[in-house]
Amino acid sequence: MSDDWDFYFARVNGAVSSIFVDLGIRADVPVEKRPWLLWVSLNLRSPGAEGLSTSEEAPRLNEIGEAMDANVTAACAAQLVGRITGGGRREYYFYGEEPGPLDEAVKNALRSFPEYAHECGSSLQPEWDQYLGLLYPSDTNLQRMFNRRVLEALAEQGDVHETPRQVDHWLEFADEASRTACRDTLVAIEFRVEDEFLAEEPEDLPYRLVVSRVDSVDSHTINGITLELARVAGEHGGSYDGWECPVTAPEGGDAAPASETRH
Repeated sequence: MSDDWDFYFARVNGAVSSIFVDLGIRADVPVEKRPWLLWVSLNLRSPGAEGLSTSEEAPRLNEIGEAMDANVTAACAAQLVGRITGGGRREYYFYGEEPGPLDEAVKNALRSFPEYAHECGSSLQPEWDQYLGLLYPSDTNLQRMFNRRVLEALAEQGDVHETPRQVDHWLEFADEASRTACRDTLVAIEFRVEDEFLAEEPEDLPYRLVVSRVDSVDSHTINGITLELARVAGEHGGSYDGWECPVTAPEGGDAAPASETRH
């Protein structure tokens, strides 16, 4: 388990669901010594209108999650990789060395929570299909998650997201020709070129491009801009690498020191 967990919303089996996932382990997946998917599913006691958990039930679910993690991890030499909440259920997903005494571990975890009905099971998944195919976010959802992190960091400094300001965007490409073609496309839609350079360390996409435009950074606006930049970069064989901007102040207030935040 890493320290880099985050959540996003998606439809799972037709139901609006909250997916909470360990992003930090992605580079190491699949983990050869943990080929077994272990899952535990609970029926929520008081789901909201869309089948998601409520703030009233959250403290109890947090206690269950801690107990589940401690018991299953120890009993099955496993690691918790994510959970899905939706459709009136919460599902926990682990990968372990073997199924082992999963049933017993789950019963021990829920001993203090007898009101929760549950199911559990396991399947051999050496390629970590559940993590890669369902839990881990798509590129679009991952970009939205990174945007939310930047906005939260700006908000902590008093930023007014709706105030237009210069926003710098970073893109990277495999070769100079691809970078030039993308640059010309972005200039045509009113982005200004701030910098072009070659990464100092050998990388797959070493040709860097920095462009800017004056925009607001409320979540709707910045999500639209960054997803479009990612699409354009992808059309030229490149990748979008994030954004940064100065902090703005409320009208009539003192401007905060310039701060740059980039995923």
